[in-house]
Amino acid sequence: MKFEGIYTPVITPHRDDGSIDRDAFAAQIEYLIDAGVHGLINGGSTGEYYAQSMDERMEMASLAKDVIGNRVPLMIGTVALRLPDSIAMAEHAAKIGADCILVGSPPYSVPTERENALNALAIDRAADLPIMLYNYPGRMGINMGEEFLDRVGRSRNVCAIKESSGDINRVHLLARDYPHIQMSCGMDDQALEFFAWGARSWVCAGSNFLPQEHIALY
Repeated sequence: MKFEGIYTPVITPHRDDGSIDRDAFAAQIEYLIDAGVHGLINGGSTGEYYAQSMDERMEMASLAKDVIGNRVPLMIGTVALRLPDSIAMAEHAAKIGADCILVGSPPYSVPTERENALNALAIDRAADLPIMLYNYPGRMGINMGEEFLDRVGRSRNVCAIKESSGDINRVHLLARDYPHIQMSCGMDDQALEFFAWGARSWVCAGSNFLPQEHIALY
């Protein structure tokens, strides 16, 4: 799968009582599609997956697919503390007909490179869908290092990586040593550098409210 353009991690609107506003969620999806974004992500950090139950996460993924149909690619986030929960999200993504999944490191547990790779490959086997990796050490506590990338990069499903470390040297590393893994901008203030080094997609939370401006920058 080729990742090209602006991928928006859709926010999850809530009412004053804390419940999820599903109508506002559907309206946000329509707004983004009308604006011309190239793909949508459900259950990313911006979607606040970590504040939702597994039932809510699956329900919102299904709702996203129902609203989107086949108009733009849908990516489902699978990050969770527990591997069984990540596998459940991956299986659900495949069941509802999502186009790809987002696979990050499990938060808080700080696995070794090998453990993290085995975690990612187990999620891969559960869905058998194209994967965008998500490297976000500020939230997860670890980098997806070279041992990790060497292991998971052998899977035909590992297509891309959203790089959110903020370390420009990571951009150089990915472009130089892992050209078979598409690089996606995950740090908004480094978008120019990412595209100069070969990135073709940008996962940007700000496109929730400025989609056309992000598309124009792209």
